[in-house]
Amino acid sequence: MRVISRTTSGVNLQLKYCECCSTLWLRRQQSNLTLCPSCRRAEDGLAAGSSFLEAWTRLRAEAHS
Repeated sequence: MRVISRTTSGVNLQLKYCECCSTLWLRRQQSNLTLCPSCRRAEDGLAAGSSFLEAWTRLRAEAHS
């Protein structure tokens, strides 16, 4: 995997693709996160017991706002 990193305001950032939706996003360089914030919120909603349809509807509403 090719890693592009840059230091901004003393924080090392890394360009990463989401392993769920394939969007590009920035994460802290030493982070082990593999999902973008939107997919993490959807995954957290499913883990909290909401149905897939509820999580999907909420995610779509957030994306279109």
